[in-house]
Amino acid sequence: MINGITIDLRMYRMSGIGRYLQTVMPKLVPQLHTQRIRVLGNGCDFEDEEWLHDSRIQFLDFPVPIFSVREQWAGIWGPYRANCLLWVPHFNIPLGYRGRLVVTIHDVCQLAYPELLGNDLQRWYARRLLSSVAARAEMILCDSQATRSEIQKYLNVDKSRLAVVYPGIEDGRRDVGFLQSESLNPPFLLSVGNIKRHKNLKSLIAAFDRVRDRIPHNLIVVGKQEGFLNSESDLSAASTMSGGRVRFTGHISDQELNEYYRKADGLIIPSIYEGFGYPIIEAMAHGCPVACSNVSSLPEVAGNAALLFDPFNIDEIGGAIVKLATDPALRNDLVTRGIERAERFGAMVCANEIALVMNRLLGA
Repeated sequence: MINGITIDLRMYRMSGIGRYLQTVMPKLVPQLHTQRIRVLGNGCDFEDEEWLHDSRIQFLDFPVPIFSVREQWAGIWGPYRANCLLWVPHFNIPLGYRGRLVVTIHDVCQLAYPELLGNDLQRWYARRLLSSVAARAEMILCDSQATRSEIQKYLNVDKSRLAVVYPGIEDGRRDVGFLQSESLNPPFLLSVGNIKRHKNLKSLIAAFDRVRDRIPHNLIVVGKQEGFLNSESDLSAASTMSGGRVRFTGHISDQELNEYYRKADGLIIPSIYEGFGYPIIEAMAHGCPVACSNVSSLPEVAGNAALLFDPFNIDEIGGAIVKLATDPALRNDLVTRGIERAERFGAMVCANEIALVMNRLLGA
């Protein structure tokens, strides 16, 4: 008999997966049909989270780094319990765990583009973890139809164990006044995402450099640059060639990011691979027109509300940059379509669908 659910939230304050967790957990917890919810995480990450006040929750301080030897040792001797349903919202499962398991796989970039991930040992470890998830998880939550297809392709998982649950954003537009006119003079285009190789930022900067004399805009790149296995480490030379008109902000607050979305003339996402693409929906929700790659999950998420381009073609990326920068009618049309599109990706919808999966397994 299952004695509750254990949720590994060590990535709660990280970007990407952290944003997914921060958005869904407050709406998911009240819907879980169990009397015991064990939460694993770093205590300092949860000081102001009201949803933790639920009387069923037991919080265990568990500041063990992800993808570490300590993480796997804890999988044998640590806080994971075989009589609980364990939800790991990434593929870094404890290999020694022998209980029931639900895993969220956001993408399988490690399999589709292994050359973009670290060294041979890191690639081997990622494949080992993903293979174990494929063999042992009762259900795998996928961020998109594209991710589900990739899991079937690379891991041969039966469709019955795959559930597509689109990540959600908070309902309503967040219209805050934080940055001043500094960001509007000159106008700017925006790119958002951690500085990783599959984000294809070298191509974006090369495309911007080709067309910069045709537009008045700067390019602002928002995202953390260090601490990833597949960090894009050498962008300084590429940005220098653009005459100082490319700026990297590093990590910024959500409030700052929202204001960048609100004041940008467009968001450009040139990734060659994404499991979902949060910035696309966030930008649309803030009334920011979007241009993005036509590969992986991005056209699925963007629908008819974005300008699509081939991320492997520098001229196409440059063409999208010029269109966003110089065509107000196009921008207005994309804004209208984008606001409507973003409404389909609400946090409550995501929480409801995850709860259906969890409650079915908790009652099994």
